[in-house]
Amino acid sequence: MIEKRFSAAAETYDRHARPQLALAQSVVSMLPEMYPEQILELGSGTGQLTRLLTDRFPDVPIEAVDVAEKMAVHSRAKFKRFPQINWIVGDAQTYWSGDHYPLIVSSSALHWVSDLRATCDNIFNSLEPGGTFALGMMLKGTLRELHDLRKVIAPGKTPVLTLPTYEEAGAYLLEAGFHLERRRHSEEEIIYYDAKAFLKAIHEQGVTGGKVSTGNAPLSRTELSQLVADYQENFTSGDGVYATYETATFLLNK
Repeated sequence: MIEKRFSAAAETYDRHARPQLALAQSVVSMLPEMYPEQILELGSGTGQLTRLLTDRFPDVPIEAVDVAEKMAVHSRAKFKRFPQINWIVGDAQTYWSGDHYPLIVSSSALHWVSDLRATCDNIFNSLEPGGTFALGMMLKGTLRELHDLRKVIAPGKTPVLTLPTYEEAGAYLLEAGFHLERRRHSEEEIIYYDAKAFLKAIHEQGVTGGKVSTGNAPLSRTELSQLVADYQENFTSGDGVYATYETATFLLNK
């Protein structure tokens, strides 16, 4: 389950989270001039976006919600000098505090939910009229090199589900009732020392588990060795190996 994978990655996630930090920065950079009375953050994880929010909105109360209990515990200790942050264990798809928020934010989280359409509905209902929702997501093209290689090496073990496409994410948001103010769509190649370092990095982020990352059976030792060797051979850059991250940032209102 997703909460177990990211709970296990609580201590190691930030070591390799360059793409996630860049996406969080994109979310904050897209926010309009405002000073909300309170903020709801969904999928707060280790607090990358949370920290940027405390810089942008000093002393504004933040409800930081994450499905992984150990992530919440880790972040509560890490941010103990920020009493305005309330760390909560909860699922973005169903979380409801009884309040309506002037600002809801999320980064590098909602692409993991089991039903993105239902999650968009829940967020829309949690936003106050005229409120703002800023969203950063990983999309289907993320780690495409790895997924394409797996199809060749172990075609019977490819993941059943994929991350949403840019078009799907946008459609779900509009269907939920949001008005789109701005959006940004980009791809970036991140360089890792070698194929082993890349696989270790995504494993320590909790990325290698779940329905969008694993098939109906784990790779055998032989298949895994072949994956490492072929990745090293086919996706080498001047300084190591590369992996693609496809992302989108949306600024929306109700």
